[in-house]
Amino acid sequence: MSETNNERKSLLIVSFVFFLVTAGTIVTSLFARGYQISFNKGPLLTATGLLSVTSRPESASVYINDRLVTATDDTVNLSPGEYQVKITKDGYLPWQKTFTVKKETVFQTDAQLFRSVADLNSLSLAGAINPVTSPDGTKIIFSVASASAAANNGLYIVELTDNPLLINKNTPRQLAPNYPSLDWSKATFEFSPSSRQLLAHFSQTSTSYLINLDQPITQKSLSDVTLNLDLIRKDWKDQETTTIAAKIDRLPKELKTIVSTDSSQLIKFNSSDNKVLYLAKADATLPDHIIQAPPAQSTQVQSRQLQANQYYVYDIKDDTNFLIGSLDQISLIDWIPGTNNLYFVQDQQIKAIEYDATNKVTLFSGNFLNSMLAVMPDGSRLIILTTPYQSAPENLYTLSIK
Repeated sequence: MSETNNERKSLLIVSFVFFLVTAGTIVTSLFARGYQISFNKGPLLTATGLLSVTSRPESASVYINDRLVTATDDTVNLSPGEYQVKITKDGYLPWQKTFTVKKETVFQTDAQLFRSVADLNSLSLAGAINPVTSPDGTKIIFSVASASAAANNGLYIVELTDNPLLINKNTPRQLAPNYPSLDWSKATFEFSPSSRQLLAHFSQTSTSYLINLDQPITQKSLSDVTLNLDLIRKDWKDQETTTIAAKIDRLPKELKTIVSTDSSQLIKFNSSDNKVLYLAKADATLPDHIIQAPPAQSTQVQSRQLQANQYYVYDIKDDTNFLIGSLDQISLIDWIPGTNNLYFVQDQQIKAIEYDATNKVTLFSGNFLNSMLAVMPDGSRLIILTTPYQSAPENLYTLSIK
């Protein structure tokens, strides 16, 4: 009889533990999906949505409907509805966006905050003439023609990297000095699509040289390709066509016929390869539901009626499409590495905008030449060509933005 009682007790204990584990799992699952216990009308389990407020840098203040709620990084339960979210931090421009929260759905801010005060530091010191950035964004070529230090004049390169092991990273170095019959300051430069070769054009003598950047440059190694210039450009055009085809192949079929293929620079993927900046080549309608949209699809206003010569961003995972701006109004547009933000030049100012066309801010409005704009590989700094005063030589400067 006692054995039977023990068995019953053991069974009851096992059943009770099983009940607790099952109930705990269910409750945990419900809370993870945004459910909360409300005591307004007695203890009721109500469905909410979750807002995950993250920012870079962290520990920024989070306001929801103008009320300070928490600090990033945190998760907030919100009843279904529309909310104005604002994120602020001293020394940075404010970030804000309107979210439509749905029950059992997690929305994320993922706010990139930009510095509110420009921080300029010189990259070159003796002038930078005709600088040009490589297609892959890892090199800047320019020439130096200093009257006070003629021995340092010549052709220079800045190799952009965020590798902390390189001591002389992002420091200009001389590729070649001026030669008796060759003054690099008289040349304009053109990169190959692979960024490994360079054409130097001298308009005064109608001469062009092909330079292999993987090898040391000497006067004897310079190859005069003036007579073969058309063939080289045709070969480079074929390389770019191959690059464009590879980018096009990564797009949904509904988008492939819409994007401009005049240059591979008009089709740019972000660092995560889940969003693409493109230029529409003609008026068109982007169909709805290209893919099955996720529950937390962006609720920002889309632009699916496309117009020619307008820049758009399509989110490949979210099936959303946003208008960024017009080709005749913005230039030098590209992604800021490691973010979902773009930078570009508009109205003689350097601006940034989030991929969904929100949070457009001015990063720099001082004097700069809008023919030159690049970004460091880690996305922390922009590179501009400017001069501190009118008679000073133009130099490359870094502009801290994050």
